Amino acid sequence: MTEIKTWQQAVDYTFNTRHSWRHGNGAKTARFNTNHFTRLRGSSFPIKKITQPIVSQVCIELEDEGKSDATINRVVSAISTVLNHLAFEEVIETAPKFRRRKENEHRVKFYTKDEVEGLITLSTEVFQREDLAEIIAAAAYTGMRQSEILKLRKKDIDFYSNRILVGGEQPVTTKASNYRAIPIHNMIRGILSNRCSQSNRDSLRIFGDEWRDKDQLLRAFKKVNKALGKDEDYVFHTLRHSFATWQAEAGTPIRTLMTLLGHKRIETTLRYAKTTDKALDEAMDNI
Repeated sequence: MTEIKTWQQAVDYTFNTRHSWRHGNGAKTARFNTNHFTRLRGSSFPIKKITQPIVSQVCIELEDEGKSDATINRVVSAISTVLNHLAFEEVIETAPKFRRRKENEHRVKFYTKDEVEGLITLSTEVFQREDLAEIIAAAAYTGMRQSEILKLRKKDIDFYSNRILVGGEQPVTTKASNYRAIPIHNMIRGILSNRCSQSNRDSLRIFGDEWRDKDQLLRAFKKVNKALGKDEDYVFHTLRHSFATWQAEAGTPIRTLMTLLGHKRIETTLRYAKTTDKALDEAMDNI
């Protein structure tokens, strides 16, 4: 038998050898749920790297797309089924266990501004990674997705209008299929200015050239997050959640926040309006 190393090989093997996935109504559902992981991590993702932090990151990305906790749990279950089947067939030694979400009780995790400052300080002073500190600041003060930040180019920064053009230009689309322009926050203006001045090439990637792939960035961030004392459910994507939560707490209108984040559905954005109790306390103080 060919050695199974990648996610796609594992999925194909499971569909070929697991009876309930080969026949009946379960096959279509199983294919649908496994395809979510394939779409977000790629068919060639090594199965030995499918760990709780990776699955947690996938869950957050699905949540950001507006998927319910029930849907996310079905995806986690499908991932577990594939790996458990490989272990049962003695293709791999053991299968990791993954946490499920408590449906309808999930609260969005986020960093406070002080915690983000802590991540930045640890990156520079402990890990000597100025590049990591700067991309953390960019994520926290733009709310951009990791993939959007890594694709950001010099030509996408318009200092004249004080905007970051996500997607580069209006005909180009981002993940949520909508161009958007994000105001440049004072916390990252200097970072962007310095990085843009390093090259005359408009095609220069502002951050992406420093990271081979997104997993390299996730590994570096994981170390800093651990040093801050946060659990492994806090991942790089949590910086986007933090931006959204700060905006909601500051009273930013939901439609405005929806535009800033590039959400397709307002239901996705509404999650941030009920993330903390601070807004409730302030509302009561208003009367």
